[in-house]
Amino acid sequence: MFSKIIDHYALHSLHKKKSLETQFTVPILSTENISREEFYHTGILNFNTEINADYHSNTYNFTSLIATEFPNNDNVKGEVFLQNNNPDTPNIIFIHGWRMNSHSKLKSIYHDKMSNLGWNLYYFPLPYHMERTPQHSLYSGELMISANMDRTVHAAKQSIVDLRTLIHWIKETNDGPVVLVGVSLGGWITNLAATLEAGIDAIISVFYANKLSESIWNTIPGKYIKADFLNSGIGYEELANRWKITDPSGGLPKIKQDNILLISGKNDQFISLEDADYLWQSWGKPARHVYNCGHSGIVLKQKKIAKDTISFIQERVLKTL
Repeated sequence: MFSKIIDHYALHSLHKKKSLETQFTVPILSTENISREEFYHTGILNFNTEINADYHSNTYNFTSLIATEFPNNDNVKGEVFLQNNNPDTPNIIFIHGWRMNSHSKLKSIYHDKMSNLGWNLYYFPLPYHMERTPQHSLYSGELMISANMDRTVHAAKQSIVDLRTLIHWIKETNDGPVVLVGVSLGGWITNLAATLEAGIDAIISVFYANKLSESIWNTIPGKYIKADFLNSGIGYEELANRWKITDPSGGLPKIKQDNILLISGKNDQFISLEDADYLWQSWGKPARHVYNCGHSGIVLKQKKIAKDTISFIQERVLKTL
């Protein structure tokens, strides 16, 4: 009950900022006759692109291979902290949640603990978030997930292509394994990437979603987006069909099942446990923790999340090198 109350309070705060006008546009994108591999590879022969890294200021940046109408969204700028040149040093890519306007929550969970282990750390900004937020947007992430169905799918595609660009660059410049750690929306992107990119060595997905349509339609965070759809005459079945290509359960991971860790909250009010269960089962039940908490466990269970994540990387990834 306590965790549910905390989640509801957090949801009330979340909705203080909402779109002031409809984001709905009539969808024209159809993905029914295109394979997931083709859609997320976009015909690009490789993901090599120039990445500028300034290790003195702990930043990297590159231009997205996917262009949008917003130039700042197409400039991918993140933080990088190189700790060790040992060839076995893991390279951890952190992927944040929806609406986050900084990486502070991820850093509070992981940064000092992993830095002390000498691991290389990369913070990846999702489309339309943080410095990638268009000037007219009311909040970080407003344009990534909305009633604009086509733009939402396109944002998922841009997320995967940008992430694969970063992964390939790391593989070219470092010998250690690449591990994705995603939280909330970042967990959804992490899981989707695992079904498409063989260069990933392990994933840890925390309080993740599987079907974005399920999260929008049946949980409180999506209530205003759902209302936007209903006011525009869009029902759940059409939404689920148009967003199906973004469901991680639509594919199998390209990495070893032993290198997958899924973490969920039993009382999560942001993401349904049933949706999380569905992905876990469709992937053959990889390693999993279900905490006795809600989505607020991102704050309340920080020590446990960090401990379970680090132990998994040490025992499942580093011991097999």
